[in-house]
Amino acid sequence: MKKLIIPEYYARYYTATDHPEIIDVENAQFISILAKGSFTEKIFYQRIDLLKQAAQAVIDLFQNSGKAFELSVLEGLYWNDKKYGQHSISQVFDAGPLSELNYRLMIRLPKYVSLQHITASKNTLDPMHKDLSRGIEFFEYQEGKCIQMLHKGPFIYESETLGQLEQFAKENNLSKRGIHHEIYLIDFTKGGSQENLKTILREQVQQGLTLNA
Repeated sequence: MKKLIIPEYYARYYTATDHPEIIDVENAQFISILAKGSFTEKIFYQRIDLLKQAAQAVIDLFQNSGKAFELSVLEGLYWNDKKYGQHSISQVFDAGPLSELNYRLMIRLPKYVSLQHITASKNTLDPMHKDLSRGIEFFEYQEGKCIQMLHKGPFIYESETLGQLEQFAKENNLSKRGIHHEIYLIDFTKGGSQENLKTILREQVQQGLTLNA
């Protein structure tokens, strides 16, 4: 039985080039986990592992049907609380302390997956992870107009890619209107060198410049 491969089915969503571009992103739905804290903390990786377990449990619900699909790649949304003020595209991780960073880890799902399937998947998780699993939820996201670029290599150099996106926004009279989005085309949780990582960096934008764009 052929399974749906989400990055292939929604190919445009998972495609970016090594130069900035404008893209109109369709509405999408995910299994996700909402949290706050630094991405350098151990619990960040624990949440990723738990999210993957829950996503796999959803997949198992459809494995013997004509709607079988495979686990998609990890994605993340990152933003700061309003008390740290507005920030430009290139300052998403500098506006406040990393310990106060908000993030939503997520994995895209086909349109036929519902909230009830997410709830069922949570019930399969080990009770010892009950506190963490409370944050797992069904999430719909409509990004709309965005700019994006493919970042290659270590995360530490993301600021350079974000700087290019920021300059592109200014040149095209665009301003930031949403939160920072990363799509991890290659799994970074396996450890080892980050030299071969490929990450789509995506920013919601609107027409017209602001002082912080």
